[in-house]
Amino acid sequence: MVPPTAGPSKSANQPLHGTKRPASDANNDRDEIKRVKMMNARTILSQPSESSLKQGQLDVGAFVSSRKYEIQQLSDSMRKSKAIQKQQTFQVVPRSLRRRAASHHIRFLPPRFREQAQQEYKDSGIQLTPKKRRRITRLHLRRDTALKLKYFARRRKAYHCDRKRSTYPVGINELATKVIMERKFKKRQKDKTWLPTHLWHAKRAHMINKWGYVIPSHPNEKCFRPTHRASQNGSGIVFDTSYYATMILQGQHDSLHMAVNIISRSKACGKTYLLGDRAFEGPIYNDSNNDCAIGEAVIYFEPTAELGDGLANKCRRVLIRVHPAAFDETWKTLRALVTETRERELDPDPDMELQDCRFAIGSIDIFGPKSLKVVGHNLRLNLEKDVTVHQAWSMATAAGDPKLIPLGAVFPLGFFDPRTISTPSRDRKVATWESRDVSKQSLICKSLNEMARHLGSRAPSPLFTTQGRSIRVEHAKIAHGRLKQRRAANSKAVDAKKSSQILLKKETLVFNDDVSIPAIMIRRANGAISLLLPWQWVAIFFKKLVLPAYTIYGGLQQYHQILCERMLPYFPDDFPGTPAGQVEEREKMTQREKEWKSRPRSKKIIYDALDLRNGEKKGEVGNPFACDWRYLLEADAIAGYYPPNESANQQDSSSTGSNAPWMITDMARALSERNKLRQNLMAAVFTVQIIMIGRGAPRPSARIYGIPVRDRSKWMQLKRNRKIVPGSSEYPVCPKRDYLIGFVTSGGFNLKEGKGSGIASLSWAKVEQNGGFNYRYCIVRDVGERIGRLALYKPL
Repeated sequence: MVPPTAGPSKSANQPLHGTKRPASDANNDRDEIKRVKMMNARTILSQPSESSLKQGQLDVGAFVSSRKYEIQQLSDSMRKSKAIQKQQTFQVVPRSLRRRAASHHIRFLPPRFREQAQQEYKDSGIQLTPKKRRRITRLHLRRDTALKLKYFARRRKAYHCDRKRSTYPVGINELATKVIMERKFKKRQKDKTWLPTHLWHAKRAHMINKWGYVIPSHPNEKCFRPTHRASQNGSGIVFDTSYYATMILQGQHDSLHMAVNIISRSKACGKTYLLGDRAFEGPIYNDSNNDCAIGEAVIYFEPTAELGDGLANKCRRVLIRVHPAAFDETWKTLRALVTETRERELDPDPDMELQDCRFAIGSIDIFGPKSLKVVGHNLRLNLEKDVTVHQAWSMATAAGDPKLIPLGAVFPLGFFDPRTISTPSRDRKVATWESRDVSKQSLICKSLNEMARHLGSRAPSPLFTTQGRSIRVEHAKIAHGRLKQRRAANSKAVDAKKSSQILLKKETLVFNDDVSIPAIMIRRANGAISLLLPWQWVAIFFKKLVLPAYTIYGGLQQYHQILCERMLPYFPDDFPGTPAGQVEEREKMTQREKEWKSRPRSKKIIYDALDLRNGEKKGEVGNPFACDWRYLLEADAIAGYYPPNESANQQDSSSTGSNAPWMITDMARALSERNKLRQNLMAAVFTVQIIMIGRGAPRPSARIYGIPVRDRSKWMQLKRNRKIVPGSSEYPVCPKRDYLIGFVTSGGFNLKEGKGSGIASLSWAKVEQNGGFNYRYCIVRDVGERIGRLALYKPL
């Protein structure tokens, strides 16, 4: 036993009160105090036992009293040591469940932590302040009764309106009526549309108004690195993408074939696409002869058994999904094609129609290497009797990796109500699932191909028809009491059949009125899995998929981040050659200019005074707030940037001029036919990947220069000699504005690659003037900086 250690003594060299000490000294003092406190708590005081020995004889009373003191000190030391290391309940709440006022009252904690927190309050002697209750009078009772009657009358009216409405609105050859998600918040949806998961996201994420919808931008908690982990190494990240516009084109097979052939330039008319085995994903164009793309779309034909002459006059449907920024242009193009087909003199199709299903069909996107496993463990397939499909689905969900699914594969599925299925435990980790066996990859791919072919030859998905979606509206509004009974019955069934080797045995009780919820699963080109569902079922499926602890949710920023890490373009930001991309760039330019004006002069960059030290006059190249394509594409562009009060007007006028950029979507065709298209390629731009060589991370609107032939040896030294840093005499200066070839549209530090990367658009004519397409090195310079950095670009 040792005597207690003395507390920390104040040093003579300690700074006086009011003087600021370095952060490292403060941290060291805090660690020393904690160390001493822990040592004092673990020190056990003792009493010498020599006093109990008198002339070689033991005094029993004195010996017992001395041991009693030591036992008491031992118990006190154990209690103090445990109390020091103990954390309060509000300190162990997961980050995703923390609230600002969680430490002040128990009711702000999650339900499973409240009992423990209440015991802590009782042990510490803290009395909880009860909620203030108002004095109840007869006038208050009358007023409350009147409010309740008014509320129930409004609920009854809304209920009968919903019963009369068979499904959510669908416009036939006209735009659909906007849907109202929650009638008590009807005034808030006057100028915008809520997503099916709006009430869930509004409590957890920052919402923005964009493209006529209220869309989650990013979660309220920090999520940059968790997004990277979930999409690259974790289980998955879930997005509500119901803001994507869905249209269904219905008519004779030949009419549909002609319309799809026009908007896709014959790319979506292959045999696999016409049979419905695969979904086409790529650029679409208007019906004019120019090569200007509208945007990207997913085109999926209704499945059929075979192609032949008997299919020419058969009625079929085509599902087309586009980004909301490109919906207006796509709708006008398809509407013109439908009108032309119905009114043509030779072989007209009077039954051809275009359906606006924006508020009838929603979608959920899932990213991650185990996204298939997340779907398989949280949803139950309503195809148990089909042995072929069931075996393939079980093997696919056991593998979990969506890369094993063929690109564009489509699975028309049917699911049971997710609310009647027990959810996997939040405490179990996805790592406890079986790992994928590499030797079975070929077998899994083969079974998935068979599953896709087998499902494609089946009857078309009810999601194509209004009746198939409307019959399940009432089932989505199941009473809470009956749903609670089903959950209790299902939990008993699961507890009875659980196995120790399996994380969850999904067993459910099928009732007579249970129906199959139609869904279409598509393997996307960006690596995601898209689930197309009826609009009223999106929120139910989304909550089921995001409820387990191993999955997270995201917004627009997280979607953009994932595509940037995979070096894929994000629509519409990385498509400046489309009308939607130009509108997006103008909005961002206005926002950056507004932020720049709001800062004081000492806190912002003065672009007029920027000196690149390359022999040209001072000033930023082009408009510093945007990717200035007007400056780049005009041969007689004036040096310097536009004044802030004139930039918006000039940019608006430039978008409608002859020098507006247009997008090259087929790089190989453009290179082979460059002599024929030379006149049109003067204003053409193409998308590339930017990979930084060395340090630096490109930001949006960064300038990209071609390397002059005389300076290539100097810039290549940076690749070989990393000791040459910016600011040294050997570091080369940035090229002149004549060598400007493009702009960075998306960029930053790539956690997947461990260095800076981005997506950029380059001018075809400027690249040809500055070295051609064989030399792939370039210089990237951020806006407001005079230092350029070496990078490599790769065309997409």
